[in-house]
Amino acid sequence: MQISYISSHNLSAPHSLTPSQCLEKLMDRKEIGFYKLPEMNHLWSQSEQVGDTFANKFKHFVWVGIGGSSLGPKAMVDALNVKHIQVLENPDIQTLLATKKRFSTFKDVGFVFVSKSGTTIETLATMDFFAQELAAENLQLKNQTVVITELKTSSLYDWAKANGAPILEIPLNVGGRFSVLSSIGQLVIKLSKLNLAQFRQGAESALKTEYKERTLYPLTQFFMESFKRKDTLTYFWYYSDSTYQLGKWLEQLWAESLAKRESPLYVATAPIVSLGANDQHSILQQMMETQLGKAIVVHRFKGSEENDYQLKTTQFPETHILKNRPLSHLLKTEAQAMTESQKESKHPVCEIKFDKMDEYSLGLYFMTYQLLVGMMGEFMQINAFNQPGVELGKIITKKLLTQVN
Repeated sequence: MQISYISSHNLSAPHSLTPSQCLEKLMDRKEIGFYKLPEMNHLWSQSEQVGDTFANKFKHFVWVGIGGSSLGPKAMVDALNVKHIQVLENPDIQTLLATKKRFSTFKDVGFVFVSKSGTTIETLATMDFFAQELAAENLQLKNQTVVITELKTSSLYDWAKANGAPILEIPLNVGGRFSVLSSIGQLVIKLSKLNLAQFRQGAESALKTEYKERTLYPLTQFFMESFKRKDTLTYFWYYSDSTYQLGKWLEQLWAESLAKRESPLYVATAPIVSLGANDQHSILQQMMETQLGKAIVVHRFKGSEENDYQLKTTQFPETHILKNRPLSHLLKTEAQAMTESQKESKHPVCEIKFDKMDEYSLGLYFMTYQLLVGMMGEFMQINAFNQPGVELGKIITKKLLTQVN
């Protein structure tokens, strides 16, 4: 993960911090623990042990969570092309019934239920659904389940303890949307039978001095300048189908962490995640023509740009230019054109390239953006680790459900 181009428009602002000062302030907050996850040896060893056991016991896995409990795993499964793990988020009965039809029997299916609080109603309701369906086969959910939650009393934790299901920990000082490098992401890697040490090393690398100077600080400065300009929008482009969900993970991290009324100086931009080249036929029109201030980040991936497969013959005048050339050259050129068109239009743009999309790259990506968002919170003088805006909807949902009963 390296910056290949970044535009700079240094603007002065009262009481403005530098990226390094923002990182120092973030790490001075003793109640924040996500950046310490690579050092928590017991988490990694427990995930390895439980993951090995379950990966060898079951052929398929259903992962159930919502928000920070599902977006990271969903992004990882897509990016790593893992086919035997299905991630369920919404308690949509049509999706649940379709999942049931996917399996002739549940005896070869392992389940992972994730809720940091242990009280997430969507996850618990889905758990009840599968318990009922397994019982119809004379199977017991407790024998096929791993639970990931905080180690304190809750509906999910208490169920796992009472039923002898393995429990993996989300530390109390790690927020849900900052938990992808905890037992959550660790178990995804192990169930995929991939390299957990590389995932950990990638996360560690984001904190190394050279990487911070070369990538983390310039990228943070890019967004600090955007907020100083009072931009309204940030477009995150991903030029690879398998990485689009990485953008959706970032969308939650960005919006739920930075959109706070309490900032005395700045308003967070709204994140818009776009898939290249698909959304060049839709969202690009708004991006180019809107009068609202904006910043653009283009993520490019070598695996989608440098494949040797060639078109030996072509049938159409539009595709003749691709004859005897790698088909991947088309997407590569469109990604290049996106960056160049933004430069020519004098829009603030940053281009980031990935040589690989593997366990190391994912660890690096997740830690980089988590650090960046935490640093932006310090820059804005807000608490990036709460989410008061989502609580009202939860309260009203519970009230309405009670009224129905």
